[in-house]
Amino acid sequence: MRGQPLVVDAAGDTAVLFPSGPGVRPVVARALYGAFAEFRREFDAMCRVADRRLPLPLAAVVFAPQDGVDAGLLHRPEFRRTALFAYQVALLRLWREWDVLRVAAVAGEGAGGCAAGYVAGVLGLDEAVRLLVSGHRLFEHGGTRAERLLRAGGHDRVLCCAPDQENRHGTAPAEGIRGLRQELLEGRGPHARW
Repeated sequence: MRGQPLVVDAAGDTAVLFPSGPGVRPVVARALYGAFAEFRREFDAMCRVADRRLPLPLAAVVFAPQDGVDAGLLHRPEFRRTALFAYQVALLRLWREWDVLRVAAVAGEGAGGCAAGYVAGVLGLDEAVRLLVSGHRLFEHGGTRAERLLRAGGHDRVLCCAPDQENRHGTAPAEGIRGLRQELLEGRGPHARW
């Protein structure tokens, strides 16, 4: 959502940024889906709602073989935005399941704005998916403005809930996310990108 960050828990210790970004890397989504039941449950729940509005099931597109016909559909805006939303929400639910962070505030731009609005309770799931699929004007690429708003609000610990395109951690996605969990448990990792 545009404007100020959405407060989730004033006593929280971490802000979460949901940028619009380049989209989901299927290999990362597939690895998290296979490794973590909480991610899988939430991703499936997002897909069930999205499937009522998309011409093909979202999971079939995200998990399509890399050279398959359906894989190319991730380049279409309605699939790209909705897949990113489902990924971001599922990843945040996984982090919350671990009970290693208390989310103070969320902010996002583009499709990430819908994810921020949904996890903060400002948007319902049906409404968020409707906006994503319809191509509402809200969806422009970005994330730096939302991050500046979080930092200006005094949030020093910001997790960026977006796929790590470069895999800077040099690990398999599931191992990298386990490493992030350890960093959070130890109070390290003031700015991580997943």
